[in-house]
Amino acid sequence: MQMKRFLPATFFALVSLVNFSSLNPALAQTKSEAKETKPDYEFVATVNGVAITQGLLNLNIRALVNQGQRDTPELRQAIKEDLINKELIAQEATKQGLAKEIDFPDQVTQLKQNLLLQAFLENHFKSNPISDAKLREEYDRQRKLMGDGSNSVQYRISQIVVANETDALDLIRRIQKGELFGKLATEYSIDTNSKAQGGALGWLMAGQVIPAVANVLPGMAKGSITVTPVQTPVGWVILKLDDKRNFKIPSFEESKPQLRQALVQQYLGEVVKGLRSNAKIVQ
Repeated sequence: MQMKRFLPATFFALVSLVNFSSLNPALAQTKSEAKETKPDYEFVATVNGVAITQGLLNLNIRALVNQGQRDTPELRQAIKEDLINKELIAQEATKQGLAKEIDFPDQVTQLKQNLLLQAFLENHFKSNPISDAKLREEYDRQRKLMGDGSNSVQYRISQIVVANETDALDLIRRIQKGELFGKLATEYSIDTNSKAQGGALGWLMAGQVIPAVANVLPGMAKGSITVTPVQTPVGWVILKLDDKRNFKIPSFEESKPQLRQALVQQYLGEVVKGLRSNAKIVQ
């Protein structure tokens, strides 16, 4: 099911690993403000002969400063003690042979990708900062999706999407006989974004979903499923209404962090679309 974007919407998994707060001018600080004057190759402690470097300490300090904490001697000492504790645990885990159970090359590759992704975004938005005018434009766009009223209904829904009506009707019968909706969603749904969560889509409003689905939601009771599958451009959808609630549209000021993240995600989506169109991808 194709979803329109709003404040709670997500992009793809790697975005959730990026610290978007570092893109916020109100939170971000330059590296020089948080970085120790000592060279990064110096170490601040050793644990059974293993060095804890100044660079590792600085990395942790910058992360906390970017989250709004003050760089104080007490904070630095607390971080140092934490790094010592982690090294002790790491050494003990290695003695127990647990390192063999970890795929370090893949873990390092993923960490490298996430760090480069964050550096890529920070570099772009340093030259192209997100202005209040852009945030306001996005706020107005998203508010329009929700309607002009100050209060609306929000639905927490799950879905199973299959390729044809026959399969959808068969799954509805199985659910009615007691099989778990989430289990069937994981096994049979062709929507890759929601099947991993048992079909869960989270809290959405009628304006955020395609009309065929939006028209069904108001008539559903909490906990019910659609006894007739909904035909959509991407397949036949079985809906489950997990819950619903009244939702007050947040103010512009309250929405700024989510609006900023939405604009970052939109930019990232455009970049990825362009890169994929020019790349040779073999699967």
